[in-house]
Amino acid sequence: MMTLSTEFQFKTLSLLPPLSLRIKEGLPRLILDRLSGSKQFTESGWLRIEDGDGSFLSWGFVDPDNNAVHLISRSEADPITDVTSRFATAINKRAAFKILQGEAHRLVNSTGDNLSGITLDSYGNALVLSLENRTLVKCLRDETLDCLKPRHIVLKVRGKGRTYRGKISQHSLFGKPMEEKICVQESGIRYLVQPMGSLDTGLFFDLRGARKEFLRHAEGKSVLNLFSYTGAFSLAAAIGGARLVVSVDTSAECQQWARENFRLNNLDPEDERFRFVKDNVFHYLDKLAKYSETYECIVLDPPARSMAGTGRFYLKSDLHKLVSLCLRLLSQNGRLLVTDNTHLGTEDKLAHMIRKGAAEVNISCSIVKIFEPEPDFPVHPLWPKGHGVKAMVVERA
Repeated sequence: MMTLSTEFQFKTLSLLPPLSLRIKEGLPRLILDRLSGSKQFTESGWLRIEDGDGSFLSWGFVDPDNNAVHLISRSEADPITDVTSRFATAINKRAAFKILQGEAHRLVNSTGDNLSGITLDSYGNALVLSLENRTLVKCLRDETLDCLKPRHIVLKVRGKGRTYRGKISQHSLFGKPMEEKICVQESGIRYLVQPMGSLDTGLFFDLRGARKEFLRHAEGKSVLNLFSYTGAFSLAAAIGGARLVVSVDTSAECQQWARENFRLNNLDPEDERFRFVKDNVFHYLDKLAKYSETYECIVLDPPARSMAGTGRFYLKSDLHKLVSLCLRLLSQNGRLLVTDNTHLGTEDKLAHMIRKGAAEVNISCSIVKIFEPEPDFPVHPLWPKGHGVKAMVVERA
């Protein structure tokens, strides 16, 4: 990592109310193209932000790839020390969460911890530091993560924009590269994760609470897991005693990974109770409808978009179609878990998609549970876009 001296190059941005007032209230980031004179900020770098009278408001970091200005520090004298302090504050908060004892968890949640553009996840002895822009590493000192004493630190840059679309830059900051999968725990269940290798590691632990719910209520139920990925929900249902678990995903690699997770927990993936189906979700749901199959629990946890095979799916426009198909396959009093992991999604939008899907097939249902963000995924009150995943349970009447 790089350490900046207190003398570094920066540009200056002057803001008028009401935006300057929102920064004083603690706003964690700005939308770049909404700022007056934003065309001059075409490269990443430091930004001194002042009010109309020239008084200091905040240090920002320009991130043109993500159309953002990350508000890094309100300490005019030493912003890097302030960032290190924010890291310590975020990590100390996690120490109070019982769910985090020896389990995979998030240590820093970007805007939710006043560290916009930066997330830090713990996988046992390995840390994954994710940045929205590579140059944000300039905001970190070597000692920022020393207190955690990790064996490995993996840096991932999740860039956006035309230049970086579909790409991820990653390397080991500390320790040897971790090409192989490692074992972590969540709620007593073991999962294989891969800190390096792809954009995601194999486990989304912002849905920890939803998996606990499945584990508690799966006994004797038939479960259909759509976009099953590495089988986390399938595994929770199986351990919870489900009589049938069907996992559907287009990726053969993810299906194999799911089988490995089952074996890791002493479950035989070849058991007749478990099915792993490599197929496009829309196609498979049509097949099930033709045979009038129904399920008592369905998991609908789709990606923001999918182009696999001949099927094309965009969550923001197609989610209600999948809700319709799922409700047709849901048994009476059956339950459907629906998620939205887009940053622009809201609970109101998700509820609207559910109601729209139900209306299209004229099926009566009700939202019986809305999951709150996990305690290690705090949401900044002035930046609700950082909510992350939204999840609801729908019950068919």
